[in-house]
Amino acid sequence: MRRMLIVTLVGLCAAGLASAETESEPACAAGDAEACFYTGSEYAQGLGVAASPNTAIPFFLKACDGGVPDGCSSAGMLVMDGKGDLAADPEAGMFFLEQACKRGHEKGCEWAVGYRIAETHVMRDTTIVVDLLIDGCKAGSMWACGWGARAALDGSDGKYPEMVDIAKAATIGEVGCEQGNLSACVVSERIFADPASPLFDPENSLKYSDINCDSDIAASCSNLARVYYMIDEIELGTVAYEKACQLGKQETCAEAREMRAYLTEKAAYDAAEAQRSASINGLINAGRYGEAVNSAIHEFGSTSYVETAVRAAQRASAMSSLNTQDLYVVASWFPSGDIRNIADAEMSARGTGLEGRFGTGTNTAGAADARWKQQHGSPMPTARASSSPSAPSSTVLSSGDAAAQVREKYRSAHCDMAGSNSSSSICR
Repeated sequence: MRRMLIVTLVGLCAAGLASAETESEPACAAGDAEACFYTGSEYAQGLGVAASPNTAIPFFLKACDGGVPDGCSSAGMLVMDGKGDLAADPEAGMFFLEQACKRGHEKGCEWAVGYRIAETHVMRDTTIVVDLLIDGCKAGSMWACGWGARAALDGSDGKYPEMVDIAKAATIGEVGCEQGNLSACVVSERIFADPASPLFDPENSLKYSDINCDSDIAASCSNLARVYYMIDEIELGTVAYEKACQLGKQETCAEAREMRAYLTEKAAYDAAEAQRSASINGLINAGRYGEAVNSAIHEFGSTSYVETAVRAAQRASAMSSLNTQDLYVVASWFPSGDIRNIADAEMSARGTGLEGRFGTGTNTAGAADARWKQQHGSPMPTARASSSPSAPSSTVLSSGDAAAQVREKYRSAHCDMAGSNSSSSICR
């Protein structure tokens, strides 16, 4: 029925063609689609000929068929409301506008949507608007991308509930964000970042949160920080929280400061630990095992480095290079286990008679320390606690199977994304 109506309309328009030609009409007759559009415009506006919107329509449609979608839009607007010698035909006008939209004319999409959502217009039909918005966004309409993404997500704050379609909202959001529409980027983040959503996608969640944070959206920076904290990317999370704070999201400021203080402390600890490790390993690599054990005891007070040095000395059959006094300390620090057994074996080989006795009887820690103090004038060295600072508890860290699954999905997405994330410690 619609096709018959349109064919009839075009036939009537053609029957009313003026006998005079416009400047561009010969080129149109020769097959120049753009010239056909200009011919239609000349007739519609009366440029060089008597104004005749009725005569303009066939030229506009010929332009549209030739690849100039503006022709369909122009025909649609003229036919929709009628003008001059052209009677109004809303159904035909809407058809032409929608054809223009499908062929990539952004204004055709915007005009078609405008009529479809107009409360009192005869062509109102909000149930098909989202598809027009998708076409409009693809055609480059920033309005269709931004408003369309929100309309498909939540009905434009509930005004059009019949438009809600999360899958189509995701389509508009992704297309619109790629074209630079920030509202579309925000909608994409909302859709993909919600673990309860059927479209939950950690990689896209990170992608769009990052885009939006870079665009100075404080809430997105906060969301990004929560994800990074969740997967133990503390530095990245803190940077995002600091930016959210700078952008005015006050509830992130205290945690950002606390995390930054922790990172500063941890960096200092790690640097010192690297120096200690280099010192011990340097002595071991040089074959100076006794010095390595002595340094681990007296300089660093570290059971970990003592263990490293003792094992290296044993592998090199160089336990004889350890001071007897240092053997006593090793035996005292390791009440049982492999390191204690290694120390006892060396003390037995030296005939000290103390092997296996530290921690019992007169060789309890207190008694051994007293003898050491009497002999050396100072207490027996004690191991010093040395551990990396612990990260402050974060409000975003949670437990439970569901949370663990979400965390693992985000970790995998972070590590698999393009870039250098695979070098992160959480990815190894």
